[in-house]
Amino acid sequence: MEERKTIVFIGDSLTEYFNWQGRFPEYDVMNLGVSGETVEGLLDRTDRILLALNNPDIIFLMTGINNIASEDYEIMHVYKQIINKLFAVFGKSTIVVQSLLPVELPWIDNNKIKEINSSLKELAKNFMAEYLDVYSLYTDPNGNPVREYLLEDGVHLSDKGYEVWSKAVEEFLN
Repeated sequence: MEERKTIVFIGDSLTEYFNWQGRFPEYDVMNLGVSGETVEGLLDRTDRILLALNNPDIIFLMTGINNIASEDYEIMHVYKQIINKLFAVFGKSTIVVQSLLPVELPWIDNNKIKEINSSLKELAKNFMAEYLDVYSLYTDPNGNPVREYLLEDGVHLSDKGYEVWSKAVEEFLN
């Protein structure tokens, strides 16, 4: 019998609030999402994460939206440190940098998020990590967030929103 692969989801509330194990029962899934966490918060707990994991096959990473909601767009240097630590310990694991998702907040320009995603894609390439663009799945033809994928707060995901994200993850896994 083939050994079950382990996949890990690391991020903030967007990650934490979904039942990834229920969605991917054929894998051993760890959900390491923490509500309200910034990239700096994730960097602070990265050492604890590294101790908790036992050579996962795939690590999905999405963080930064809490920084952006606070209009802090300078996240790349910290993001790079997080990926560096992950690769240093789990060089054989597939590390997947996921794009940030668009939001519907009056003070946030989604073009800023697109710029950050462009930097994340480049960062992933530099580390020879994978990059999963989920942002584009959440926008309509005019580039606006698809309202039905978001909750009233304009940031968190509806069931339909999670369906879209988890389908993208499933396609990646296959």
